[in-house]
Formats: sequence, structure tokens, C-alpha cells
Amino acid sequence: MIAGADPGSVDVEDLDGAVHRVSLLALDGPAPEPGEWLVVHSGYALERVDPAEAQAVLDDVRRALAGTASEAPAAPARSHGVRP
Repeated sequence: MIAGADPGSVDVEDLDGAVHRVSLLALDGPAPEPGEWLVVHSGYALERVDPAEAQAVLDDVRRALAGTASEAPAAPARSHGVRP
């Protein structure tokens, strides 16, 4: 996570490695530090998450996606990158 151009935002990396500018307007407390996990929705950081809890959720999501990948046909690759 790095500070965004706007002091009220930061750049965060999502689970797929894409970087997104996220507003801090809805987040209570000080600005997040590098390495912190955040719940983000619609471009807003909503809350901080404990790293162990975040890892557990990430593991669950990856297991769920791995299970559905073998059951469903492959979808065409698409890019959903955010442009600066």
C-alpha cells in the first residue's frame, strides 16, 4: 500500500495483484500502514481486518474458486484494471 496523490486515499493491492486507488473517507482512525489488510467496497476502505482473519478468508475464497473452476467451463480472460 502506498499513499495516493490525494491525502485522503491510498493505493492498495487486491487479491489478484491489481493496484487500486481507495478513498479513506469511510475508514475510522489513522491512515492505514503498509501491510495492513482492509475491507474495501466500491472504492472505499471500510475497516481494518486482523491479518490472521484476512488470511483465513483468503484461503476460503481460493478453495471455493478452485472447486468451481473444475466444475465450470473456462471463461475468457478479461482485464479489469483501473486506469490512473
